[in-house]
Amino acid sequence: MTFRHFIIGAVLCLATPVKSQDGARLFEPCAACHSVTAPDGTVLVQGGRAGPDLYGVVGRTVAGKPGFNYSSSMQEARGRGLVWSEPNFTAYMRNPNLFLQEWLGDPSARARMAFRIESGAPAIYRYLQSLER
Repeated sequence: MTFRHFIIGAVLCLATPVKSQDGARLFEPCAACHSVTAPDGTVLVQGGRAGPDLYGVVGRTVAGKPGFNYSSSMQEARGRGLVWSEPNFTAYMRNPNLFLQEWLGDPSARARMAFRIESGAPAIYRYLQSLER
């Protein structure tokens, strides 16, 4: 775990490290569109339906939740074998469209997700991973 240092004026502030429980807090805005439901139907995180259920997303091929209508760019990325590793998830969360454009080599590639997060995506990834245990 590392600390991030910020200089504000002449004051040095230590930001608190991102702890594992922070992933649950950071996931709260995600629940506006995403739920997390175990295969047995247990709802782990109550959420919206605009985005796919994120149970099992860790290590899964992108656009891999059956029954969800993914963008054509996400489907193409799935066809090319893109997997939700922590680095891919983090980059996608920073800017979904830019990530797909760069990964596919297609400047017209688009994701349907408009939400972005500059930091904290690794904690969200680990949180989603913890829900699968």
